Amino acid sequence: MTGRGSIRIVRPLPTLSQHSSNMSDQRRPSSSEKPSLDELGGRISKARHAAGLEKSAASEDAEREFGAGLGAAWRISIEIVVALVVCTAIGWALDYWFGTKPWLMLLFLFLGGAAGINNAVRTALRMDAQATEALQMKSGQRPAAAKPAESKTERGERRDG
Repeated sequence: MTGRGSIRIVRPLPTLSQHSSNMSDQRRPSSSEKPSLDELGGRISKARHAAGLEKSAASEDAEREFGAGLGAAWRISIEIVVALVVCTAIGWALDYWFGTKPWLMLLFLFLGGAAGINNAVRTALRMDAQATEALQMKSGQRPAAAKPAESKTERGERRDG
């Protein structure tokens, strides 16, 4: 909208023949002037680094370790919840079948909680042992060998016979 007495300048759009002639006028670089893909990759890498978008190997490792830790936490929490839900469902079904509501459901609820915590502790200990072994390998130390199982005679039990 223009006010009264103001001037509005309108440029005509170029026609198709004018537009195509402008495109053909552009000089194409010869094959010797074309930048190589390596140069282009280098320029892109410099631009990404200058913009802070390029990640270092240390930051990628940190993100990978964070993701692994988060996955382990989810795994442990899901194991606890699943054990509770499954055991509670079993207790509810047995209560329904035997007509002992709510006693078996409560019993199995506690058993499910104990089983879930037991699984979580075993999983956490296994992950800790794997992490310790990985750190020892990384630092160049030999990982501790697994101890052989004790025989009954080493524990002090007598053999009869």
